[in-house]
Amino acid sequence: METCGRCLNTPPAWDNLVCLGDYTFPYDTLLHKFKYQGHYWFAKPLARLLAENIDDPAPCLIPVPMHWRRRWVRGFNHSTVLANALASQLERPCLDKALVRTRATQQQQGLSRKARLSNLKDAFNIHGDLPSHVALVDDVVTTGATLTELCRLLKAHGVIKIDIYALCRTPTDGKQKK
Repeated sequence: METCGRCLNTPPAWDNLVCLGDYTFPYDTLLHKFKYQGHYWFAKPLARLLAENIDDPAPCLIPVPMHWRRRWVRGFNHSTVLANALASQLERPCLDKALVRTRATQQQQGLSRKARLSNLKDAFNIHGDLPSHVALVDDVVTTGATLTELCRLLKAHGVIKIDIYALCRTPTDGKQKK
């Protein structure tokens, strides 16, 4: 598994990140349709591709939660749809009620890393007991602010190892290649 220079200098809050690749063509186009145009049926083939990259799956998968108002507007939580498809591929349970977004926050897109972290402070809560090893499932890892806040909360509640299963990450060189 590759480790970027930024991660070597400032390790992330999670233990492993598995993704298909950078948020560039064709993934950016597919994910935009999946997330914003309701193409939820993309979840199964994308989950199948992602599952091929996961060597030692976590005992359970947890989708990144969406506030109920945003889910109502969008019609579905894309992370939950993806997590369920991936859990099926990996033959693991999906604990889609384990994390809850307790307050509506400003949309992260367009915010700086510092603003994203501040925006998410105390925005999540845990329901129930969790095993010591879990995987968070999301579509894209941008600055990692949402995942960092979730990891902080999970570790405060006794989770020891956290994997991230995401479809894409922003390119490490900061460029969007087509």
